[in-house]
Amino acid sequence: MEDSLRSLRDTAPSSMTLFGALYVSSKTLISSSGSTWNTWRLVLIFWSLPLISGSYGPDVDLDKLKDFHRRRLQVLVEAGPDLLAFETIPNKIEAQACVELLEEQNIEVPSWICFSSVDGENAPSGERFKECLDIINKSNKVQAVGINCAPPHFIEALICKFKELTKKAIVVYPNSGEVWDGRAKRWLPSKCFDDDKFKLFASRWRDAGAKLIGGCCRTTPSTTQAISNVLKERS
Repeated sequence: MEDSLRSLRDTAPSSMTLFGALYVSSKTLISSSGSTWNTWRLVLIFWSLPLISGSYGPDVDLDKLKDFHRRRLQVLVEAGPDLLAFETIPNKIEAQACVELLEEQNIEVPSWICFSSVDGENAPSGERFKECLDIINKSNKVQAVGINCAPPHFIEALICKFKELTKKAIVVYPNSGEVWDGRAKRWLPSKCFDDDKFKLFASRWRDAGAKLIGGCCRTTPSTTQAISNVLKERS
């Protein structure tokens, strides 16, 4: 598994966090009321590359995923984070691994699980979100679910879909809409959202039911400020 992850790292953009990497984020998310939630102390873990099929190969099963992440989870919990964010999850089996580890380790730190999407309908693996959320909905260790590092034009419809599938709080922090070309190692423009579009759509995402709103890859502090300003104005 380590070898397969190294091969994925070779095509990852430098601005992205690598799968399984451990870091403290300076990301900021905005609550639906417009309050800024600075996540400097929030440790984001179990990052999966968003532009892959969602399959790690036939040899990577649930137990191997849990073994890969178990010690990392223990280290992060010992560091005393405010929140554990399992983000850019590509498939049901990794979501299940995250949930089972939280349960087995009896983790009391609040957490959320966010998926990506490459088609605006399903997880990157092609699995329906209902299958993925059915596992998460059974756990009281996960307080919120959502979407991150997906194109922003997918977000409104996915919020509506998630509202039908879960009673947990919904988190969204899309990327800018640009696409990473792993071979050429560069970003490709594709329905890119600037700050003005994020301002427009942040209100729509809030009205659709998102409780925490922010930005992922290729968004900037000015994007966060724009989201915060418009949500405060309309709260």
